[in-house]
Amino acid sequence: MKKTDQLTPRARLTVLIVDDDYAVRDSLSGYLESTGWHTAMAETAEKGLELVKSGEGDIVITDVRMPGMNGIELTSKIKEFDPDIEVLIATGHSDESLVIDALKVGAFDYFRKPINAKEVAVSLERTRRFRELKLENKRLKALVERYTKVDDRHSFIGQSPATQALMSQIEKVAASPNTTVLLTGESGVGKEVAARLIHKISRPPSAPFIAVNCGGIAETLLEAELFGREKGAYTGADKMVPGVFELGAGGTVLLDEISEMSSQAQSRFLRVLEDSCIRRLGGTKELVIDNTRIIAATNRDLKKRVADGKFREDLYFRVMVAPIHIPPLRKRTTDILPLAKYFLDIVNKRNEIGFYFSKQAEVALMQYDFPGNTRELRNMVERGTVFAATSEINPPDLGIDTVATDSAQATSASSTGQSVLSDNLDLAANEGNLVRTAISLNPSNHSAAARALGITTQALYRKIEKFQLK
Repeated sequence: MKKTDQLTPRARLTVLIVDDDYAVRDSLSGYLESTGWHTAMAETAEKGLELVKSGEGDIVITDVRMPGMNGIELTSKIKEFDPDIEVLIATGHSDESLVIDALKVGAFDYFRKPINAKEVAVSLERTRRFRELKLENKRLKALVERYTKVDDRHSFIGQSPATQALMSQIEKVAASPNTTVLLTGESGVGKEVAARLIHKISRPPSAPFIAVNCGGIAETLLEAELFGREKGAYTGADKMVPGVFELGAGGTVLLDEISEMSSQAQSRFLRVLEDSCIRRLGGTKELVIDNTRIIAATNRDLKKRVADGKFREDLYFRVMVAPIHIPPLRKRTTDILPLAKYFLDIVNKRNEIGFYFSKQAEVALMQYDFPGNTRELRNMVERGTVFAATSEINPPDLGIDTVATDSAQATSASSTGQSVLSDNLDLAANEGNLVRTAISLNPSNHSAAARALGITTQALYRKIEKFQLK
């Protein structure tokens, strides 16, 4: 049976049965095949090891006592070859020391003969789930190691659900090394960070990463910047200059603010995506740039730009192959403090200083909306180290006016006729009033209400249910 992604999780794995008893091998194989497993068989440990090394054996069931190499030795050699292959031991003997020895060398489970096929099936299913979890953990660990190798200007920090979902999308896109990617999101959310991560994961260290801001270059110069120019292409072109696509060949090219491209540049860019080739301005020779990842980025609504006639519809559909939206920082509130402390640690190490946030500063950061997103947070943290009178950074050092914020909230609460605190000191009553007030101040934004209370959105939902505020 050929293993493909369309098969069930069981059938995608091969269970190798190693036993010198033909009747045991045949009957167990027949039963497992009938329940959806794919099996292979070997009459000796030596033959079993050969099959494992040839790829026939994701899970191995082996007898302990066989002529030649025994099952414990086989388990040890399998684990040396590939620690991710799980081994189940079957023994017809009552010697507990054999079982202990098998577990010591890496066996996952064991059972006694005569074999109960249903018991084996249950053990196999448990082994399969364990194997999947172990491989997933190994994969995630490898990804984390790769992310942490990215320099500190190009790292995503945070464990919010939104950030985790974003990382999952980046990982999926990275698995297709030549797929065109479109990154969308507000200014400052980290589109270049995401682009560099995709590049890091999917390209060798020597591969180039070239970024260009299409909105920061004059329209008359953008095409020469992207496609390069030949000597004499226009007045002042006194030498040949390669363009961004040519410089990034074999690596990744990031085109930021793609919505600002002129119609002529859009037309030429579409041809690059369609044919993987370019022609320098003033040139006649086609240059192939296959095996090059193109990443486009924008903070504009491209669909609206198409409707307004400012962006080609065919180009729009071509760059929308793998869209990734990066949520604003206000939608990732649980990432704010980890990010702020991360940026502060960078400044501390760079300047050999020891600043830290006061509790009031941490609360102020959580309550702030960050219209400039991660870029604003980074600059705010550095500002704090500049203006702090001591090693402790307070809200005014960050440029956050907590007095005005508190006053505005109090005024709003007063105008709605709501009292923040009850007349007595009953904790539950006052907590309920505070939650109710935060929600009334932010009726359509529970994330903002949670920030005002200094808690997570999940904690706010629990309190809404607790005080029956739905």
